[in-house]
Amino acid sequence: MSCPFRRIVLINSINGVITEKGDSWICMENHGMEWQIISSGISISSLPAVGNQARIFTWLYHKEDQMALYGFSSVKERFLFLDLISVSGVGPKGAIKILSAVRPDQLMLYLEEENLEGLASLPGLGKKTAQKILLQLRGKLSWEDADSGGTSSHGPESEWVESLTAMGFEKRKVLSIVKNLMKDEDIASLGPDKKEQEILRRAIVELSS
Repeated sequence: MSCPFRRIVLINSINGVITEKGDSWICMENHGMEWQIISSGISISSLPAVGNQARIFTWLYHKEDQMALYGFSSVKERFLFLDLISVSGVGPKGAIKILSAVRPDQLMLYLEEENLEGLASLPGLGKKTAQKILLQLRGKLSWEDADSGGTSSHGPESEWVESLTAMGFEKRKVLSIVKNLMKDEDIASLGPDKKEQEILRRAIVELSS
């Protein structure tokens, strides 16, 4: 099975027994090796109690002489974390602080509704940084790839989505339209090349209307 993301994270996940829990970290034992993993408060609270088996999705931070392993209870939260740290002024620690204060779906709602006040109220975020997050991530969140409703992250559908997004169209709308067009019986009966041409043509018409 291929990994459900396109960014390189090196260690996709760790499956083991939780040995300790802190406010912003957990320890997990896997095949005799114990990992200390930095995590959001929301992820930590959603994981099983100490002594139980769990799976945590990870991202390895490595810069100069620093190395740390970050972990998340869901792939979606990791996607959102990676999107947040792509914004200037929001580092890994800042992203964890944000994700400890608001659930991923609520943060997504702030972005969809362009709720600057809601974003700015989160710990560690002033109005200026909140504006950067809103402008950079609105309609472009990578976590949608993990829940795209039928668009493969490696097939031609992904290439169509990328092509349309590169034209400046909002990714969420692109995903929805491509998904609906793929269900069209007339389009489904076409050969690969004609199918691509028709989907792109009709998607551009709908997105431009």
